[in-house]
Amino acid sequence: MHDLNLFLASDGSWITSSDLRRALEASGAGGCPVLYIHTGMTFGLPNLELPRTRLLDHLHQLLQELGAETLCLPAFTFSFCAGEAFDVARSRSRMGALNEHLRLLPGAARSVDPLMSNVVLGPGRDLILEVGRHSVGAGSTFDRLHAKGKDVKFLFFGTTPRECFTYTHYVEERLDVPYRYRRPFKGRIQEGDRSREETYTLFVRYAGVVPADDGLLQSTLLDRGHLRWVPCGDSSISCVGEPEAWETIREHLTADVHAYIAHDPMDRDTTFPVARMVAL
Repeated sequence: MHDLNLFLASDGSWITSSDLRRALEASGAGGCPVLYIHTGMTFGLPNLELPRTRLLDHLHQLLQELGAETLCLPAFTFSFCAGEAFDVARSRSRMGALNEHLRLLPGAARSVDPLMSNVVLGPGRDLILEVGRHSVGAGSTFDRLHAKGKDVKFLFFGTTPRECFTYTHYVEERLDVPYRYRRPFKGRIQEGDRSREETYTLFVRYAGVVPADDGLLQSTLLDRGHLRWVPCGDSSISCVGEPEAWETIREHLTADVHAYIAHDPMDRDTTFPVARMVAL
């Protein structure tokens, strides 16, 4: 692979293919059976001389070089939350350019979930086939990731656990935290030639509940040496194993069930405006 200038950082330096490769290797993300990837691509300004598709293909190659058997990425749409139908093949992911690019690659497979679908590249299709109808509950992709335990790592590629770590909400659901509730959403799913009405459930916050922004989970993972963090340009690359993530989140919520929220009005208001969500 040619060494390319990929991103121009705010200090005027170029982030190259080699820079990203070294950071990925240093994060400890290599060689696992399943790598679940959150992307942010905030390393700097994308090289405007590179065609968009070439840049995204290059990033995909770098991720493949890590040697994970299966890559898994969020391709969330929250379609039913916005009163929209969900087309398994055509509904665009709201999770960023790289996720959408990988979703459309030959051989990629997407879960049938009109709220929080996931995409798999590689043999691990058991993660996304015939998932349950609770997007972060029993039978979900996240439930299956937990079942695989030490075979799973979470990679934060140009983003951080503080900014996006959906797995946290799976643990919240399993522990049945009191500031969220299971809300059903109805809509139409298009899968090939078949169209059907379905109901799927999301573990949403009660109205007025404000999530904390103190980075407790991220700082604890770092302090314990579970999260390997590598600065890269204007952002970072980091990685944590599933067992360490599960145990740390469980420990926080067991010690203080409100550890991850800043305010809970306790009125259990289930008002939920139709909205284009990008996060749970």
